[in-house]
Amino acid sequence: MNKFLHSAIILLVGCLFSCNSSIEQKQELQGNEHISIEHAREVITPIEKRFPGISVASDLRPYFPFKYTTTVSKKIGEFVEGPVSKTRPAAIGFNNTVTADVRENQNQLPDWKVFPVMINIIFDNDIFNNTDYYYTNGARIEIVLPVAEKSPVNKILLGLKTNDIDVSGFSIAQNIYTPVNPEANEIVYGDRPFAAYLTVGQFRESYNLKKRLQIKSALDLGVMGPMSLGEQVQSTVHELEPSGWKYQVQNSFLINYYVSVEKGLYGSSNLELNAVGHINVGTLYDKLGGGLRLRVGSFLPVYRGPMTICCDRAKKRQLQYWFFISGKADFIVYDATLQGSMLNDQSPYVISNSELNRLVYQGSVGVALYYDNLGVELENFYLSPEFEGAHHFKYGRIKLVANF
Repeated sequence: MNKFLHSAIILLVGCLFSCNSSIEQKQELQGNEHISIEHAREVITPIEKRFPGISVASDLRPYFPFKYTTTVSKKIGEFVEGPVSKTRPAAIGFNNTVTADVRENQNQLPDWKVFPVMINIIFDNDIFNNTDYYYTNGARIEIVLPVAEKSPVNKILLGLKTNDIDVSGFSIAQNIYTPVNPEANEIVYGDRPFAAYLTVGQFRESYNLKKRLQIKSALDLGVMGPMSLGEQVQSTVHELEPSGWKYQVQNSFLINYYVSVEKGLYGSSNLELNAVGHINVGTLYDKLGGGLRLRVGSFLPVYRGPMTICCDRAKKRQLQYWFFISGKADFIVYDATLQGSMLNDQSPYVISNSELNRLVYQGSVGVALYYDNLGVELENFYLSPEFEGAHHFKYGRIKLVANF
């Protein structure tokens, strides 16, 4: 009798402990029902793959150091009635399965829109081809900053809705153009006019790495004419000061919107062939065009640059290098550097609309080297004649890239 009583007491205590534990777990789950994470969506594997148990795999796993998996011990028959083959996966749902452990790791969620500072410095000059005319000098600085995403301008810049990388930044650029003989003391009709422009703008770049797709858009505002300081800049780098700047395209306001799309046709870690297309609309350029870009080397597909700023994959390949060649054709509707601004017709000399070549071809070859968060590219361009009587033209480019 004493042994029986002793066993009954132990059994009773065990039941009370079990009930109390169940109640506490239930209260804990109810208390966590308000937990909601924007990026958390539970994906239930198809029902054919769940027998004899149901596995719930979270798509949060790529973003957290731990693997979040749960297995339900109940059989399919305990949830539904009828043959498994006729059961629809959508008939079963799971809610509130994300625990407080996930909340503690929210700060580890990768936010593609939170980038460090990245700087691109681009310098163009025809001196690399031993010439000194037409597009004689160009400089552009681009800075990727997280604050640019909050700018109202960013809302009108095109990008990909589904992207792996989405960055925004600001730019400043100056381009300078001269005729074949910049020291001429009078207008040389039939040649390119003196022209220069200075712009500031905002740009956005979006990348979908799986689809090998990227979009870059930009809005630039600025001035053309003496206010762009083209004469002053060129005079500082010439032993003989060009004397024809008094005939340059006159002052005017510039606004231009630019969109380019690049789609990978074939890609691997050593060879990439992409199709490119772009359009310019505004008071500076009105043109559209497209072509192909090929590169060979060792690199991360589609995105060209120091990938350490965005992806863990960059840690697997800190050194990138490639040779590249590109070709495109542009249909020109309007070019203010040749025809003068559409907002000011007081320029002493411009190329007439009838003299403009509507189709202009451009090709380039180059080499790029990137290591960790630094990179350099060297590129040489060929440009077909832009107007009647113009020469074929070449110029070089140096591009420096760094992120911090």
